[in-house]
Amino acid sequence: MKVLKKIGKVMAKIGKVLLIIILAITLIAVVGLNYKTVAASHKNKDVLAAAKSMKDISVPDNVKILGLGEGSHGAVQFQESKKEVFDILVERHGYKAIVLEADFADCLEANAYVQGGEGDAREIVNKMSFVIYHTQQMAELLDWMREYNAAVPETERLRIYGFDMQNPEKGFEFLTDYMNKNNISGIDVSAIEFLVDENRQERLTDEDAQKVKNELAEIRKAIEGKAGEDFDFDTTCAIKVTQNMEVCMDYIMMDTINAEKSAYRDRAMADNVSWILDLEKEIGAGKIMLAAHNGHIGKKGQNITLITTMGKELKDKYGDEYYSLGTDFFKGTINSSVMRTSPDDEYQRKDYYLTTADPIAYQAKYMDDKRLYLDFESLSPENDKAVFDLVNSNMTTGSIGEGFYGLCYLIHASYRLEEKPTDLYDGMLFYYEVNPIAPTY
Repeated sequence: MKVLKKIGKVMAKIGKVLLIIILAITLIAVVGLNYKTVAASHKNKDVLAAAKSMKDISVPDNVKILGLGEGSHGAVQFQESKKEVFDILVERHGYKAIVLEADFADCLEANAYVQGGEGDAREIVNKMSFVIYHTQQMAELLDWMREYNAAVPETERLRIYGFDMQNPEKGFEFLTDYMNKNNISGIDVSAIEFLVDENRQERLTDEDAQKVKNELAEIRKAIEGKAGEDFDFDTTCAIKVTQNMEVCMDYIMMDTINAEKSAYRDRAMADNVSWILDLEKEIGAGKIMLAAHNGHIGKKGQNITLITTMGKELKDKYGDEYYSLGTDFFKGTINSSVMRTSPDDEYQRKDYYLTTADPIAYQAKYMDDKRLYLDFESLSPENDKAVFDLVNSNMTTGSIGEGFYGLCYLIHASYRLEEKPTDLYDGMLFYYEVNPIAPTY
């Protein structure tokens, strides 16, 4: 009996030792995984001396396209920045158009609404293809634009577009409505209907894709014939929708997501941006603001697997007429779709708390509104040497895509970058803390 008691005491001591070891290892692991966050968490007087507030954003007169990024699709502050920055560009620089990372046809109903058309802003955004836009913040953007337009002459009205091309069902809805309104009939659209059938199980064949393109060409021919030389805004957009759907077909027929497919999408989006800019040169101010993920508006790919980005394509084409304004945050909770490991997995969204270890974003803590703006091009290597060197060196920033899951916490490269900020952007907005969006889906 005494032997058993001794063994019990020994085992208890061993258990305590093991528990201490486990706790120590856990503590070391936590500190190890977050050492960059700890290292970034100190006041930097040089950054604060160079920092400006959002109201101080100034864009060179020669800039025709300003690309506003977002470090995550799922943060309230980044969605609010769309309206805030666009407001500044409208009032100070005469911009008339904002262009979202959304399907071109998706935004046509939104644009009709801001022009004074029927509908409800929240219902309109809730119908958009990307769930990230099913938010109160996006509805408020539309309502603000509508109110602005009601108070100005028609020539001064604002417009909203989409530059993406992944959702042919939205395009077909617009074309069907357009053809009905303009008495265009007798065109076979069975292949397009097969394409957008949400219950379709069969994979599209090359023959199916060609039939879709043929039908779109017939629709385009009918639209052009009906319009003659009288191309109003809706007619111009209807023709663009047919072209966008053809591009989408090529995208759909490519293999599963890879570097080439990602590059194809970004080039297609850049082409759409150029088309919208050309249209705005005719009917607006010839200046547009883009709103998209940092990964698309950046001047280069965020990692070596990316062949190109929309921002790179635009920078190569327009040079200094394109200005890339990235965003980041130091800490906070974002909302994201949960990565699915199987096609049968249910679509879910969750809130995730993250720290980016961005040393500049930490400085926003000391600003009155907890955010700061840096224009990299105005930093002097002599007068702002410490900050100039910081943004021209590899620095940790955040980049959370639309898709996250628990294991990402252990893989910092899945939501953090180690790049020179100046390689990616011309300037940045930094937030100390962000909150999650609450999309309806």
